[in-house]
Amino acid sequence: MYAGKVVEEGPVQAMLRGPLHPYPRGLLGATVQPGMRGKRLTTIPGAPPSLDAAPTTCPFAPRCPEVEPACTVELGPRPRRPVPGRMARCVHVAGG
Repeated sequence: MYAGKVVEEGPVQAMLRGPLHPYPRGLLGATVQPGMRGKRLTTIPGAPPSLDAAPTTCPFAPRCPEVEPACTVELGPRPRRPVPGRMARCVHVAGG
């Protein structure tokens, strides 16, 4: 969930092995994992959006390393289901 919107759903193990949305990928990159001693964690640039008003486009777009014009056209993107049991709201995820 990001800015009050579900950005990805699926079984926990599947999401930990291969997150579909850039936000969970960023969170996992910023998490200490075994064997990382001496390595820097990644960070998600920028700051979370203000929730004074509902977002009108993808709320993660200003911080996303994969942002493109389609991310800022409409509220969304719509949920995409690349495989049964998985969902992500990202234009980079294939599936209907």
